Amino acid sequence: MITVPYKDGSATTVYYMLFTLKNQGSSDAKLGVHLSALAGSHPKKQKTHLALPNKAAEEFVRRMSRSVGLKNVQQINAMGTLKKGQSVNGIAVFGTFNSEWDIAAVTVSGLEPAGLQIRVRKYADAGFTLSHRAYSRHNAAIAKKAGTGAEFTEANAIVRHDVIWVMRYHREGDEYAPQMDPIIFDGEAWDVIAKPAPKIVMELEVPFAQK
Repeated sequence: MITVPYKDGSATTVYYMLFTLKNQGSSDAKLGVHLSALAGSHPKKQKTHLALPNKAAEEFVRRMSRSVGLKNVQQINAMGTLKKGQSVNGIAVFGTFNSEWDIAAVTVSGLEPAGLQIRVRKYADAGFTLSHRAYSRHNAAIAKKAGTGAEFTEANAIVRHDVIWVMRYHREGDEYAPQMDPIIFDGEAWDVIAKPAPKIVMELEVPFAQK
């Protein structure tokens, strides 16, 4: 959180994040990342703040951190691709949060393709599970819905999904002096967006179980 001063004597308080994006894959990756922050006093009362260009705040942070090479999200995506092993340092400015916020989550989307070919287990009307790093909560929900001893079929399929990386925080203190309150990092993990739900768009002819 920083307070950005302007030449006319006014100032604006904004929240921002510095990050490094690195391609650890085996080939060049197309860039199309998006960052957003959800902040509020309760999980059902969170407002979404997109990471948008903010010239004044970005320049202020670059001077403070002595990192003139920081790129905002839009500048990073304008690079087109990130070569194998290449990294880029970025800044995401989310704007001003409500002073009463207690919890926040920063989500990063666009890190994986929208479709993948993968092994799935289908549980009739309950849905399907798959072995993927983002699907732990999804798989647990499907298994609970299917029930103990449920029958399943196994297949190789093309799945459409939206995988995100989520970082969670909370603020200790009160709304009277938010600039003095510590922001605590609670953890991070892969997740999958529930709406629209992941969907099997095509099943391949040869199931894994037969090979």
